[in-house]
Amino acid sequence: MRQLEIALLFLGAFILSACHSHPKKAPADPPQNVSSGSTLTLNRAIVIPKGSTAVHFQDTQLIEVASIQPNYAYCKFEHSHPASAAHKVEPQAFTVASVDYDEQSVGSMGEPVSSTRMNLQSGQQAAAYRMTCMLPAGPDSAHFVTVYEINGALGNYFTLTRVY
Repeated sequence: MRQLEIALLFLGAFILSACHSHPKKAPADPPQNVSSGSTLTLNRAIVIPKGSTAVHFQDTQLIEVASIQPNYAYCKFEHSHPASAAHKVEPQAFTVASVDYDEQSVGSMGEPVSSTRMNLQSGQQAAAYRMTCMLPAGPDSAHFVTVYEINGALGNYFTLTRVY
């Protein structure tokens, strides 16, 4: 009899623990949540090669266009004009002046993407810069990158902090 009581007590405790609500995780950032006034901080110097206007980032790495895996989020940091010499961009904070979302854009490899383009301003800049982050375009609807995905693509090169 004593063993039956103990077994029923454990069974009851198990059933009650299964009914206990677990703490909810913080919801992920929704797409299209980058807004004007957000800050994109360049944490370490990067070099845009001679004759080019951009460098690409994916999976925390600075990569060549040919290395892009188009099924994953990637970003392109670009200067407004091709440089006649390599163009070094020093660490600095950029303010997101405006954001354009395009669900029918073309990626760096010519593939269809949904893009989030941030037009950037900085007190140190003499030219315009922008950061465009992309995901493959869905067949039925657009899927824009989240701040989490953008920071995942950029790694420790940049940090995007959205304004609330």
